[in-house]
Formats: sequence, structure tokens, C-alpha cells
Amino acid sequence: MGVTTATHEFKSSIPAPRMFKALVQDSANFFPKIMPQFKSEVVQGDGGVGSILKTCYPEEDPASYYAKYTVIEGGPLSDNVESVVNEVKIEPAGDGSIVRATNHYHTKGGAADKAMIDAIGEKTLSMYKLVQDYLLANPGVCV
Repeated sequence: MGVTTATHEFKSSIPAPRMFKALVQDSANFFPKIMPQFKSEVVQGDGGVGSILKTCYPEEDPASYYAKYTVIEGGPLSDNVESVVNEVKIEPAGDGSIVRATNHYHTKGGAADKAMIDAIGEKTLSMYKLVQDYLLANPGVCV
């Protein structure tokens, strides 16, 4: 099994605590509001910390604005990719924030397809921009 890692960065005008809440803590409720194609189904638990959705979000320290989770099926996984471990770190930057996403693609064979990784990176950055635009237009959400 091989591991291919890619890192993406997005500078946002949204403060880190609010961006973290939207992208991580409340993503199961928030994403369907701005991306109707996003469906969230709780497999086990009540939807809070430690619940299992299509992706498992382990308990993290919200004050650090860091989350790590694993996608084990669906989404970006191709026939060659067994799982993707995602790390999201949101750091304060002036009045806004910097979102850093690192994705570790665990492949069944050789290296992951670079075109697939680039496409996922572009979709990730587009999603962050969509979240930022929604939060700017709706200042009472995720505060």
C-alpha cells in the first residue's frame, strides 16, 4: 500500500472560530444548506462528537481549530484508493483565517492518480469559497 499526500490552502475573510464551526463542527447540518447534493446520514450516535456519519469525526479540541477524519468509502475514492485521511487546520489571520487541508491517499497499489488529486483539490477550494460566501452573506450563521 502506498500513501500520496496533497496539501491545499485557502485564505478566508471569515475568522477561524466561525470557519471551523462551519467546515467541521456543524458540517453535517451546514453543508446541506449550501450544497443540496450533500446528504448527511447518522449511522451511529446522535450526530454529535464521536458519531459515525458517512465520514467519522472523532472528538477534537475546537480551540485548536483542527480536525482529522477518514473517508472509508464513496466520495473521492477510486478503485485504486482504499481510504483518505483528511486533516483540516484553520488558523487566525488578521480578521480572517487560513484553511489548510492535508489529504493522505492510502492506495491499494502504487501512487494515487495525480489528475484525481488535483480535481479533488480544486473541489475542496471551491467548497471553502462557497462556505465563505455563505457566511459573509449570513452573518448570524455559525457564530
